[in-house]
Amino acid sequence: MDNYYSFEPVEKPQETVIDAIPEKILISLMYRPGMTFNELWNKKGRSNRFAYHVKKLQESNLIKKDDQGKYKLTTKGKKRVAYLESLTGDRCELPIVAVIILVTDGDKVLLYERAKEPFYGYWGAHGGKLRSTNYILEQARESIKKETGLECDLELKGLFSAKTYADDDIFYGHQLFVLKGSNPRGKLLKSTKKGTHRWVKKDEVSKLRILPNIPHLIKIIDSERFRWIEADRFQKKDTFSMKIRKDITL
Repeated sequence: MDNYYSFEPVEKPQETVIDAIPEKILISLMYRPGMTFNELWNKKGRSNRFAYHVKKLQESNLIKKDDQGKYKLTTKGKKRVAYLESLTGDRCELPIVAVIILVTDGDKVLLYERAKEPFYGYWGAHGGKLRSTNYILEQARESIKKETGLECDLELKGLFSAKTYADDDIFYGHQLFVLKGSNPRGKLLKSTKKGTHRWVKKDEVSKLRILPNIPHLIKIIDSERFRWIEADRFQKKDTFSMKIRKDITL
């Protein structure tokens, strides 16, 4: 239960919350800042149990009590409620928002063979989740340097939106800002914990065991105009396929 109070929405996957009292407290203070203990408790359930959760929320710096004995959300608490459904208190199922960078050098593109799940053994492009402290180009610059050792000129070329299904159940959703990296500089790392890197000719990419969106990401970076692709990806046992829903040039 105490894992609830160390929730970090940017870094950790969502967890199942068994006890709804913390959410009820946070939601109450979201709609009505400045409530007393009795107003929050409203004589529902055991007071000592309710007091335990109030104390834990205070210790976790999610709520605070002012000089008048009234409780309010802290800055951290306000950030926390942004990840809750305001009517139910359930944690929002948010898409993964990330940058993906295809670094090019002439007719070659830099890919890597994934050495981690999901999609272990598939070839993909480099990138990283977009942190709340970074803008798009900042995240792309940071991710490509960390993953490959390279620096390059970056240009935002499009958006790739996808839902990924595993055995017919939705796995997760992606919103990917697609960037083209050109004029690569520095020494390429041979590999990292995430996988092994390789320069691949664009017309030979299909010979690899690639993630199905890679050819479409290459189309995005090669397009003269901003391009938005929306697709459904399907993984069943050893097969991975994709169906394009929209392909729009803006």
